[in-house]
Amino acid sequence: MVAMFAAVADAAPQPWSGRVLKGGFDGTAWNAGFAVTLTDNWKTYWRVPGDGGIAPAFEIGGDNIKQSWVDYPTPTRFRDAAGLTNGYKNEVIFPLLLEPLDASRPVNLSFKTFFGVCDVVCIPAQFEADISFDPAKTDAPDQMLISQWKKKVPVVKPQGVSGAPAEPVNNAQAVIESDKLVLVLELNEIMTDIFVEGAAKHYFGEPSILGHRATLQVHGAKSLEELRATRLRITLVSANSALEQMIEVD
Repeated sequence: MVAMFAAVADAAPQPWSGRVLKGGFDGTAWNAGFAVTLTDNWKTYWRVPGDGGIAPAFEIGGDNIKQSWVDYPTPTRFRDAAGLTNGYKNEVIFPLLLEPLDASRPVNLSFKTFFGVCDVVCIPAQFEADISFDPAKTDAPDQMLISQWKKKVPVVKPQGVSGAPAEPVNNAQAVIESDKLVLVLELNEIMTDIFVEGAAKHYFGEPSILGHRATLQVHGAKSLEELRATRLRITLVSANSALEQMIEVD
């Protein structure tokens, strides 16, 4: 399999390019991003790639970094020979946040990532770069682009706060329908797509959405009891926005 990947990579120009973006300091953390540009029909993947594909893996190191975050823009669902997958075509920017140990000192980022890009075949991709963020300098050449993609990251609604807007999912239940294990979501808002993440061994299929009720077939769970009490991370897509919520299965 590795030999096939190598042959494909050598036979044609690389179908992707990548670069690290440099933004500004927001008072708490430095803004950065990893941009991937894809040619033709090639795509790369979300953190839960679906039936096939390779989830991206990020390694963030360097000097004067207290903690870091990688955000994932809302994915698109694709149906092709590989099955049903979740990811991005043309381009994607994964926003990064770098909180310094000492905000008065420069942050030196050492960035590495491994991810997959696919068209008819899939090839593994690797990228690494070093970049510095200096509080004595005001240059932030990519901040506008980073900010544009941060708006594509699902918004987490306040939960359990008095007076906060209603959470998008009212209830999550594991049931048996037509001899299949199914997750049923009761929705407070009309959604166009839903992506569900739970235990690593569980995979949630494409939702069937009817009004304020959505059902998703669950693969990899052996019983209702195995799924119940599982904490889920749910990404809900509507016509104008995307929301994220954590909820336990009843």
